[in-house]
Amino acid sequence: MRTVIAVHDKCHEFVTLGRSLIFCQYNEIMNRITDKLIIFLCCVPALLLTSFVGTYVVAFLLSIAVASLYEIISSRWRFIVLLLFLAFAVFIPAFVVFLPLIVYDLFREKQVLFRAIGAIPLIIAFSSEPLVIGAYSTLLVVVAAMLSLRTTRMELERSEHLLLRDTLREMSLTLESKNRELQTAQDYEVRLATLNERARIAREIHDNVGHLLTRAIMQTEALQVVHAEDERVRRDFSDVGTTLHEAMNTVRASVHDLYDDALDVHMQAEYALAGCGITETRLIYEADDLPAAIGYCFMAIIHEALSNAARHSDATMVEVNIKEYPGLFQLVVQDNGSSQPVINAGMGLRTMEDRVRVLGGVFRTEYRQGFRVFVSAPRKIEASTNGERSKRREAAPADRMARMADTKEEL
Repeated sequence: MRTVIAVHDKCHEFVTLGRSLIFCQYNEIMNRITDKLIIFLCCVPALLLTSFVGTYVVAFLLSIAVASLYEIISSRWRFIVLLLFLAFAVFIPAFVVFLPLIVYDLFREKQVLFRAIGAIPLIIAFSSEPLVIGAYSTLLVVVAAMLSLRTTRMELERSEHLLLRDTLREMSLTLESKNRELQTAQDYEVRLATLNERARIAREIHDNVGHLLTRAIMQTEALQVVHAEDERVRRDFSDVGTTLHEAMNTVRASVHDLYDDALDVHMQAEYALAGCGITETRLIYEADDLPAAIGYCFMAIIHEALSNAARHSDATMVEVNIKEYPGLFQLVVQDNGSSQPVINAGMGLRTMEDRVRVLGGVFRTEYRQGFRVFVSAPRKIEASTNGERSKRREAAPADRMARMADTKEEL
């Protein structure tokens, strides 16, 4: 689930970034076209200040071609195209009329020296063209340069703004992802603490209340023997003993239920893998509601197998696989140790095998591209466990009804 959320967040970031870049490029192109159209319209009135000749038509067409090519060709060819028009303007002063359109693109170049080249045709134009044409063209060149610098600065600020917005959006998505992970981890810790607390309460009740009830039962039975001659006293102690037995059965049923509810194999297996000390871990859990007896057996084997893998092998990966089949539950713990270990029937392996045999299951170890622990337990344990739990729950009411019937008969 975490992986899916992370992939979704990354995809959203890329889509947002792509949209921002497309939007930024589109705005920049439209702004440049608008600026060039304004400059071009300002250049046209200069034709009214001089006699119209065919040279102005060539300058008109060439200026439009250069301004258009600058937007579509690669950056290394752009300056060459601009130099071509400037060369024509040096030798043909009539081209100076449309020089502001070229100067606009010339000021988009990063080298300051290149921008100064645009002044050369203007100097020559003052000596060959009427003063009005030179002055008007100079004014338009200054306006075009300022307009180009203003648009360049505006686009730079817009790019920085979009980059800042995308960065903040990415940080926001990352923060949301971290918050989800923290919430999941918190829920996991709360659930684990709840299970541990249930197990602790079950142990406390068993070790304290259970022992006190056992002692009280033994005391009442002893007093029945001491006062065997006094029927009335013996019967009273017998009633007290029956009540204590009922309390013992109720406490025992509650302790077993509480202890069974304190087991979450999926969560505790994840916790065991996280703390085993091996770099890469993987859990495959495909079982629904493992019986308590099988669950505790599987968890004990998982802890022992992970401890053995961490201490006695060079494994860098371990996998725990818990599956449910129609007739059995299966546990496989597999690591990727590079060499086959010498398997001795130590205390740990014997304990694991004894646990499985109590359940009527199968325990096997082997080396198959790493050390492998295989366990299977029959599902009949599930039926017997549920039956015992039901008997414990039903035992107390049945005993109570039997005592009430005995009391009525005596009365």
